Amino acid sequence: MRQFALFIDNEVRGPLSEYEIQDLINDGTVHAETQCAPAGSVEWEPLSKHFTFGSSIKLNKKVEKSEAEAAVDASRLDVDVRRKLLMYGLADSATVDQISQTQAEIVLAGHEADLRVKITAHRTVGLSAFVVALALAAYLGSLTDIGGSLLGKGATKFAKDDPKAPDNQKRFDSDVKRFEEIQAQAQVANFQRPTGGQLLRPVLLNRLRISENQGFKVSGAVDTAPLSNLLTKWNIKLDDVLKVYVLSTPIPADIQQKVTEQAAVLDTVLSPMLDETSFDKLRSEVVASFPINAALESARLKGEMEQIKLTELKTAIDRVEFRAREAEKVNNTKWAGELRTFAGKLRDLQNRIRINVDPNARKKVWSEFNSGMGAELGAWVLASNAKEIAVDQNGNFLVPENGKLEADVAPTRLLVTAQINGDTVYLAWGSKFLACRDLRSEEIPKDTFLTREQYKVLDRPVAGNRRHYVRYRVGDKEISANRFSPKWYFFVVARDKDTDPLIVMVDAETHGKFPVGSVVPTEILEKCESFPRLTESPAPAPLLAAE
Repeated sequence: MRQFALFIDNEVRGPLSEYEIQDLINDGTVHAETQCAPAGSVEWEPLSKHFTFGSSIKLNKKVEKSEAEAAVDASRLDVDVRRKLLMYGLADSATVDQISQTQAEIVLAGHEADLRVKITAHRTVGLSAFVVALALAAYLGSLTDIGGSLLGKGATKFAKDDPKAPDNQKRFDSDVKRFEEIQAQAQVANFQRPTGGQLLRPVLLNRLRISENQGFKVSGAVDTAPLSNLLTKWNIKLDDVLKVYVLSTPIPADIQQKVTEQAAVLDTVLSPMLDETSFDKLRSEVVASFPINAALESARLKGEMEQIKLTELKTAIDRVEFRAREAEKVNNTKWAGELRTFAGKLRDLQNRIRINVDPNARKKVWSEFNSGMGAELGAWVLASNAKEIAVDQNGNFLVPENGKLEADVAPTRLLVTAQINGDTVYLAWGSKFLACRDLRSEEIPKDTFLTREQYKVLDRPVAGNRRHYVRYRVGDKEISANRFSPKWYFFVVARDKDTDPLIVMVDAETHGKFPVGSVVPTEILEKCESFPRLTESPAPAPLLAAE
């Protein structure tokens, strides 16, 4: 005979025989969808695959009887009445259908009353005889040993000792005691905290997204004493406004060229007045580039250039250009081109000398630069979204959050601005017009950025509260006791644009304080544990977790 295990009310029962299951079906305890597992199988199947539920009898509509048939049925005896008439011998098969229902009931009532009287009389006589015999036997037994032995032999027919009864009782008592011990152990079993979690703080620190332009605190000091000293010689005072601009990316090459040009112009207009000694040095630098040619005029012209005075530059330029034209006439075009290049250098020297000897020329050069390249440079700085950092009276400045700045890259990332008669001067870090010192980049603690993280609650699941049980067979019954595991509260949190949310265990108070969509402060999160999935307490012995 097959046996089955049944899953009823979240509890596995069995094994049960086919007869026992059929009784459960008849009682309505199980139904067709109740899950069962045949003996030797681990698969659960509907009970309807192995047992028949309901009736297979088909009901058809009753055929209505005619009036004649209804009259015959009305006069026909009741089946039970007809059977009793035949059983008591009050009628035979030939005459029974001739008796009406009313007549039959009257005859049966009288006959059954007589039978009850006779049965009562017989029972009274038998009981009286038994009492008299029992009293007589007791009297005789008290006078002789024969009576006692006879009573004992009679009693053995009604009462016999079961030789297995003591062992069965001991086994039953032992099973009850063992179940009580297991039940007591189950009640004091300790549900441990879920395992597999890790402290959330290291996880949060690893997930920090710090921009490359935010991780350091940059400080330094700068003053314009070198520039101010040069301006003092020309009776020009430097304005007090001093600022530092911090660029997020290196200065482009074309802008860097404008910064260099401005420094060169500034160097030119602030250079001292030129004398004959200084002119001789500049003249020697230019004459050193004179183009040598095999023509006789080449050596003579170079000798003239080596002897020119400060006031003879225009005459020297005319002599070089004349000789270039003469060289072209004799098809010496190469030397003619080289002479014209040399004449250009003489003109540059002439312009420089003019600036150095004429204050108005200096002002003109400075003004022309500010209206051209200087204006373009200022417009670029404003459009670059550079950080503007104020400099205190001691020349110190601090950039609260910035990328790391080393001394070798600072000239391409830091611009210092000063004002000369309202005109802005842009000087790169390390310029000879500045006194730059103490540039330091100090890494900002990650906790500073961690407090700014915004982790929102996406879900608030609860794990645990699962039924656990112990089960033990006492006699032919299987007895169980239940306990429920504790609840554990979780948050599923993530930042905006995160694709990997975190599962965080919190206490009940915190769980109730933050609804879905709210931001949980990192001061709270970093003290919690994160889990790869929702986790509950493992089942402590001797408890088993229900499915």
